[in-house]
Amino acid sequence: MAAAKKATAVRQAQSPAKAGEPEVEVEERSADGSDGMRHVKEYAVLGHGLGDTDGPEHEANKAGVVQEAIQRGLHPRGDVRLDSVEAHHDGVSRTYRYSVAVVPSAVDDQPGETTTPRKVIEG
Repeated sequence: MAAAKKATAVRQAQSPAKAGEPEVEVEERSADGSDGMRHVKEYAVLGHGLGDTDGPEHEANKAGVVQEAIQRGLHPRGDVRLDSVEAHHDGVSRTYRYSVAVVPSAVDDQPGETTTPRKVIEG
């Protein structure tokens, strides 16, 4: 826990953007990075078990993206998308990169619009 607080403090000190801006908060709360107001999550999957294009086999990972965003204090909005599939550095696995639009929970004026893992699974 102390290491996470220290890493956040270092990022805040290095960040050229002002602390308190929504994009900065999304970046600080997203372990695998962010793209503006999109929370990013990457999964390394052994072999070629998942397809290269979006489909039903990705639903569990998409639910995981939403769950992680919520655990990190972000409220997901809308659908999770598969952004890319790349060869993993181990030469056997593949890295799947997903993202979802988010709103920091502290400034969310419509929390009822939050996408939940249940909504992802139920489609």
